[in-house]
Amino acid sequence: MRRLLVRITAGLLVLNGLLILGALLAKRRLPTHGDEDSDTFALVAAMDGVEFTSRAEALRAGSATALAGGIEIDLTRAQLAGTATLHLTAIAGGIEVVVPDDWRVEMTSHARMGGIDNRTDPDALSDEAPVLLVDARAYFGGIEVRATKDQAIRSAPE
Repeated sequence: MRRLLVRITAGLLVLNGLLILGALLAKRRLPTHGDEDSDTFALVAAMDGVEFTSRAEALRAGSATALAGGIEIDLTRAQLAGTATLHLTAIAGGIEVVVPDDWRVEMTSHARMGGIDNRTDPDALSDEAPVLLVDARAYFGGIEVRATKDQAIRSAPE
């Protein structure tokens, strides 16, 4: 029994070490670019947290990768010129995206031991609404996309 516990503990230590090494390598290989006014951006959170607010006048594309970290993306001050694409990947981490109430969010997702949630209501909007295409992938992590009206509901006192 003791040998089994030692092996399990050693395995967990090796797994954590590999996760840390992978996060550090990802941080070097996947650099962050773009600022709050850019029409495109890329965010990486490897064992840390990132908060990003876009003020783009014609947002076209963005990406976010959370590896044992967290990312909060606020798109409520951004404008879309028709359709924009957002690629999200969470590996043992989490990503939260807040969009304006008048954007239609169309999501494709793939999750393994994780969760992905589109809390917007695309059917409540007209066909002329700006469209945000979200490609979300979560592995041992979580991704949530929600509208600003959901933010008000969450922060209301009970």
